[in-house]
Amino acid sequence: MEIEFDSTKDHTNRAKHGLSLADGAQIFNDANHLIIPSIRKIDGEERFKVIGLVQDRLHSGVFVWRDTRVRFISVRRSNKGEDHAYHSG
Repeated sequence: MEIEFDSTKDHTNRAKHGLSLADGAQIFNDANHLIIPSIRKIDGEERFKVIGLVQDRLHSGVFVWRDTRVRFISVRRSNKGEDHAYHSG
């Protein structure tokens, strides 16, 4: 899978969450990863959230599809709601 991201946004994500947007690719390596469509109209585009295990810790990434590429917007540790969604299947 090909990924892409904005370098300025990557810097912001590293400062805020301690993770690079490039780390989001690892979430897809979890065979049980979960993809959920975003329901926030404010985003102005169809976004998705991927939730999966990375080194035994649950992570979430927000992304958009750009043709066949995944463009990450945010990558961070998952919150309780995302943990529940992941473990609920």
